[in-house]
Formats: sequence, C-alpha cells, structure tokens
Amino acid sequence: MHITKTDYLEYTFCRKNLWLRKYKPELFEDVEPTDFEIKIIEDGNLAEAACRKLYPGGYLVQAHGPAAIAETKEAMMRGEKTLFQATFQHDVFFIRADILKYNEVLGGWELYEIKATNEVKRKVPHHHVNDLAFQKIVIEAYGVKIIQASVTHLNRDYRKQGKVNYHDLFVTEDLTEEVMAAEEGVGLEMQTAKEYLNAPEEPGCLCIYEGKSNHCATFAHSNPQVPKYSVHHLNRIGMSKKKLIDWVDKNIFALEEIDNPELLNATQRAQYDAHMHKRVAINPEAIREALDGLSFPLQFFDYEGYSSAIPLFDGFGAYEQVPFQYSLHILDADGSIEHKEFLITEPAGDLTLPLVEQMKADIDPKGTVVSWYSSYEKQRMTKLAELHPAYAPFLEEISTKMFDLMTIFSNNHYVDPAFGGSASIKNVLPVVVPALSYKDLNIHKGTQASERWEKLISTQTSAEEKTKITKDLLEYCKLDTWAMVEIYRVLKTL
Repeated sequence: MHITKTDYLEYTFCRKNLWLRKYKPELFEDVEPTDFEIKIIEDGNLAEAACRKLYPGGYLVQAHGPAAIAETKEAMMRGEKTLFQATFQHDVFFIRADILKYNEVLGGWELYEIKATNEVKRKVPHHHVNDLAFQKIVIEAYGVKIIQASVTHLNRDYRKQGKVNYHDLFVTEDLTEEVMAAEEGVGLEMQTAKEYLNAPEEPGCLCIYEGKSNHCATFAHSNPQVPKYSVHHLNRIGMSKKKLIDWVDKNIFALEEIDNPELLNATQRAQYDAHMHKRVAINPEAIREALDGLSFPLQFFDYEGYSSAIPLFDGFGAYEQVPFQYSLHILDADGSIEHKEFLITEPAGDLTLPLVEQMKADIDPKGTVVSWYSSYEKQRMTKLAELHPAYAPFLEEISTKMFDLMTIFSNNHYVDPAFGGSASIKNVLPVVVPALSYKDLNIHKGTQASERWEKLISTQTSAEEKTKITKDLLEYCKLDTWAMVEIYRVLKTL
C-alpha cells in the first residue's frame, strides 16, 4: 500500500477517513465531490501549469507509478536540471514533486511546491510546511539532496493588465528552516500513519470532537450513535472546544441530553430552545424595529460572481470575485413590484462598466438596497468603485445604506429547528416560504452559476448552448431576489 503526500495530509485531518478510503472505498462511491472541491482541483492544475512557464526547458515526467520513478532517475542521470512531477518512493511513501531545480553552485536540488492559494498555509490539513517536509524526507531517503524547500503561491497584490505576467503573478517563499524544524515530527507521523493503516479498523473517529463543518465524509459511518441533528450543529460549537469535548466524553450527542444548557451562548440557546419546544422562536418586536427602519422603494439585490486562480480580466487578481450578473426586485410602498436584471454575456473592453452603468439606471439611492449576507455585495461594490471611480459616490452610497435581511435569522429574531442552525437562504427559504424552491432550476447554487458563466463566455460554446445558459443564469439569480421579497413579506406579517 502506498501512502502519498495527499494520504498523509488526510491522515492529519482524519485518520479514520483515510483508513476507510483505503479499505472500504465503496463508502465513497456515492460521495460526489462538491463544485467547490472540483474548482479547487481545477485551480490547482491551472496554477501548476502556469507556474511551469517560469522554468523554460524544464522536463515533465509523464509516466505514472513505478514507471515514473524510473523516468525520473533516467532524467537526472542524463543531466536534466529542472524536473516537473519528479517521482520518488521510500518504503511505502510515494511522492510527485511539483518542481525540482538543480543548484549547481550549492550542489543540490531546490524543491518547490506550487499552491493555488494567496498565502502559505500552516494549518491542518492544508499545512504547506508539513507538505514539504514529507516530500523532503522521501526524496532524501532516495539519495537526492534537498538544499532548499519553498512554496510558490499566487500573489494577492497582482492585478492583471493585458497579458498575464507570470513572474508577477507568483510569489516564492523559502521555508527551508521551517521544513527542517518540522521533519522530525512529520517523520514520526509518517510512521504512525503506516502502522495505523496496517491495523484493524478502529471505532469512531476524532471528528466527533469537531463542529459539523469539520466532519469527515464518513462521519456518520464511524459515529452511528450521533443523531442526524446533534450538538455538533449548534452555531459555532467547534469554537467552544471545552464544551464540545465535555459532551462527547459524557456521550451527550442529542440536544435533549445537554446537561448544562445555561452555558450555551445566546445564538446556541435560541437553537436549543426552538428544538426543545419543537416550535418556531420569534421576536416580533426586534423584527418590526429592523424592518421599519427601511426606506421605500425596497430594492432586493443580488450579485453572482466568478473567480479563478489565474485572473482572466483586467483589473482583477487571483480569486478576486468578478461580478458578472445581478438581479433586482423593486418593491414600492403601495405593494407594486418590478424586476430588473443584467448579465454580461460577451466580455469585451471594460468588462464591468456596462453592469455598473445599468445599476446606476436601475437603483434609486433614496431607497434601501436589501441583500442576503451583505458583506459579499459590499465587497463587490468596493471593487467596482475602485475600477470605476466616476461611479464611486453612487456605489458607496447604496453600500452604506444596504440592509442585510439575513441578520433577522443570524441574530436569532426568527429561529426554526428546521433551519438546522444555519441562516443561509438555501436553508431558510424552504422553511419560511415552502412554495418556493431551487429544485426545479437547472442551477441550484452560486458555484454552479459561476461554472456556467465560464462556459457561457467560452468561444467553444455553441450559440444554442449559450442561449440555454443565459436563461438558466437569469432564472437562478431572479429567484435569489424573489426569495428575499417573499421572506420579507412573511416577516412583515409577524
């Protein structure tokens, strides 16, 4: 059994999940990677391919498995100075190095790990220092001297203007000293991982001490005693380690079993009370106060954005969100409503200028712009103001006066056990307005919208498919703002 670098990093996150992946792969057959996970993989591949442009003449090892080890050895013996995907194995440990570059002055190899991130990460499971230490241990055990270990990542300060400047797009940080300091600990983890994977299956998994967002893919299999809705779903319980550890050690998993509810914070207590009483908890006075402060016309607004590791458009950097679409439902005091929308279908020239110009025509600064999770919309407004300073006063005005409808739910003015502890519109809508649903749409979430827009603007996409994608994007974004209108109307009846 091989233990790859990816295996090792997964081991540091949840060793049981790795064991199951090796011995019970059928558990993962129905676990589809999320759009977000797919995007991460794609961005990583793009960043790696782009970074190779900084090393002209480098040799790419194209074989796989044992053949790749032989190909790497042959390339080194014939004097190749830069290798991409150089492959090594020591004992059961197997690695493919992103870049190895020979330093003739120091008589050793420089190891570079390419990361499609804007910074060096030092937190499990995305621990770049430990990642490099694992590689260095395997490579040196094979007999190749590593004199430098570095991470090359995307430059958060780079903004594309014209052709991408790859030398400016990437930043390299020398982590050699940190890697050397981490080697002993990583080496011990490698051996314990090897022993663990050769042992019988252990009960449970350590994710039981983490909040819901940090659970592994096989949490339910490993922890069948934990109910579907458990203490792990309490808001930000993963940040309250002492509290969660105490419950787990006492085998307290159902909310009904909590022995010290007085220690819950306000948000957690609201969830707990709603669940215990099996009813909705509503603070009509707080809701009325929040909504009465809004000014008509109420303008329910939502952006859709696109990001990529390698920036495609002038003025934007790696992973900067490019607003390509908006939907706007305008509700007047007399109850009349109007819908407006905009979608960039053919990127050209100053990409977002037409969008901003249409916003200026559609939005009345005298009224309140209503959004869901307003920090996202406000960040887009700030970026658009930077790109189009002539419109900055308008964008800043509507951003300053923006109201976040999500706060009604995140501040516990309306709590329903069916929300599952979440204030996401995707969780709130089917409970508050069950007649509305994203299920019948071809696009169900923002990551899908981003992927479809990338397809829409591709020159390889047929006119027929572009028409279909355009329709799907407009329907999806329209439902986002219509959902806010309907939720607002329900709140007003309270």
